[in-house]
Amino acid sequence: MNYVSKKMMGKVPYEPIQGDYKVRLDANESPFPVSKEIIEKFTEWLSDNSLNRYPDPCCKALRAAFAKRYGVDVNCVVAGNGSDELISVIMTSLFDSGDSLIVATPEFSMYAFYAGLSENTVYYTQKGENYNLDSLLEFVKEKGARAVVFSNPCNPTGQGFDRASVLSFVEKCPALCIVDEAYMDFWNQSILDMCDRYENLLVLRTLSKAFGAAGLRLGFAVGHRSLINALDVARSPYNVNSLSQQMGKLILESDINNGAFLAAQAQKLSERLAGLLPEAKIYPTCANLVYLEHKNSKQIYEGLLERGVAVRFFSPDRLRITASTDDELDVLYSAISDIMKGLE
Repeated sequence: MNYVSKKMMGKVPYEPIQGDYKVRLDANESPFPVSKEIIEKFTEWLSDNSLNRYPDPCCKALRAAFAKRYGVDVNCVVAGNGSDELISVIMTSLFDSGDSLIVATPEFSMYAFYAGLSENTVYYTQKGENYNLDSLLEFVKEKGARAVVFSNPCNPTGQGFDRASVLSFVEKCPALCIVDEAYMDFWNQSILDMCDRYENLLVLRTLSKAFGAAGLRLGFAVGHRSLINALDVARSPYNVNSLSQQMGKLILESDINNGAFLAAQAQKLSERLAGLLPEAKIYPTCANLVYLEHKNSKQIYEGLLERGVAVRFFSPDRLRITASTDDELDVLYSAISDIMKGLE
């Protein structure tokens, strides 16, 4: 007898690049570690706090630090073990069986994955040359969808919709709008401050990118209290551990945010890649990454791995490269130049 459910058949685990590479430009992480000052404050806290007790189940101090940093109502914030957990909780708590979700591709793959696990119907629309929020709105209405989800700026393309356009979309949309702002710390078009004004809006944020805290696995959902209350009920008890709560609080209370620097680095990266790969289609970016199409993308990807540089490859011919320090990007440029000479 097969004890695995039918909905799990054919599914494979999420597989990030594994291995020891001297330059990691594949996961959109920050190249900067958390400061020594914050580590010292955390160590001092740890010396006075044992781990034999469960963490604060409501993440009060962490949520308060987030709310103060971004100027939102703390009662409109829920914390999670990374945005991934929150996406999963959204799909299980705000949808009934058979409800439908709209995803415009290319997009972050886990939206559709968690929707599938929750036995929701997923409708896809492609981001073609004329794709915009008006066309997405028409598709939502056509399908009578329960919800629509998109990242802004987009992962993996780096493209973004301005604040006014997104708010207009939310106002006109008859469905729940889940806007993932994981990369908004690299841009200035957030709608986070408007979350409590719309009953159909949820915004996701993270500390994994501009704040250099991917290892903490800390994400936040911000929205109308009715939505946040539902997520609060559905999430696992004690879902954020004590260490992540305290470190996240210290980071949010600091002035750390490398978003502006890495956004500028992404623009420089885009310009340099245009020179190294003149045949490539390079997408405009509002994030800490550059997304491109090139006929030799697979060879470039494999050649970079051989030279100790990891980037992200999307079949059949696309690459996503994370912005980083000048030193790491110089290694990338040299490797790409070497690879292209071999392909001549």
